[in-house]
Amino acid sequence: MSKGGKRLLLGGGAVFLACAAFVGWMMAAAGQFRTIEAAGNVTCDVITGMIGAEDIVVDLAHGRAFVSSDDRRATLAGQPVRGRIYALDLTQTPPVPRDVTPPVPEAFHPHGISLFTDPETGAQTLFVVNHIEGGVPRAGISRAEMFSVAEDGSLGHRGGVIGAAMASPNDILAVGPNQFYASNDHGSETAAGLLLETLFMLPRANVVYYDGKEFRTVAEGISFANGLGLSPDGQFLHVAETTGFAVRTYRRDAASGALDLLWTTPVANGVDNIDMAPDGRLYVAGHPHLLDFLAHTADPASPSPSEVVRLTPGGDGLMVETLLTAPGTILSGASVAAYAGPGRFLVGAVYEEKVLDCRER
Repeated sequence: MSKGGKRLLLGGGAVFLACAAFVGWMMAAAGQFRTIEAAGNVTCDVITGMIGAEDIVVDLAHGRAFVSSDDRRATLAGQPVRGRIYALDLTQTPPVPRDVTPPVPEAFHPHGISLFTDPETGAQTLFVVNHIEGGVPRAGISRAEMFSVAEDGSLGHRGGVIGAAMASPNDILAVGPNQFYASNDHGSETAAGLLLETLFMLPRANVVYYDGKEFRTVAEGISFANGLGLSPDGQFLHVAETTGFAVRTYRRDAASGALDLLWTTPVANGVDNIDMAPDGRLYVAGHPHLLDFLAHTADPASPSPSEVVRLTPGGDGLMVETLLTAPGTILSGASVAAYAGPGRFLVGAVYEEKVLDCRER
């Protein structure tokens, strides 16, 4: 073989090895090598009538839950359907979804949601991330909507906030009648930057704070910032780091909204939304196999494992307890587990047409 041929062969071999190494690294980072089996000492009933229940918040005082619902596959197919907000009466068996979506805004594709109850007046506001242009989360076309909540759970549109700081908003966390945090799951602005950020799971995402007048960035260097949760005393804010397979905990300054990173807790799945129980424990749903979730996005028949964990604050970190692990048969692509009372939680998913109503045995 000529010297040129040898160089070509060696070069091709090096490229092949580099590609194989990258694929192996990506599969490991995405959790693909973990074996997923059905587990969990819970029983779950199925609630139908809602598609793409990506996020759920529970109003324990009124015995109800609000569900963010959007047909994302219709959007991906270029035929977006207006999203909905449903209310569930948790005192019913089974709970029956009630559509409480107001007519405004007309362009409505809800993502993360958060419920704020004024501690003095009891007035409630539901905050909703709305991807107003076909469900695409990008700056200038995603808005934080605010809805007043009537005694019966019906919603009235109060207004919305839009700004360049919400570059790729995923979740929202209300901390006042007009104040909130929002997670940007990507930080890159160009198509090439977004591709690199996604492929290499780069920590370019952030969290921004809106003080009622303007935005500012309060946390950076996050790998796909997703769900947000606030401790009952308001002192700690938790951020789900999906491609980092972790939950970050920050100390929060209530007066300024500033965040200071305290610790990062590893979790064995691509954590999605965070829901807080009154005792300060976190309920988190996630994707054990991120690449399977991508495949599930493209093909409904391709199952994606789901997992629900409960994180308990203790010492300098969070203790992780697994409540439910499912290979994808009972529910694929779970994105939220919302505390619904002692021993009970609701599980929603990004694409499925059902919600699980689960109780610990």
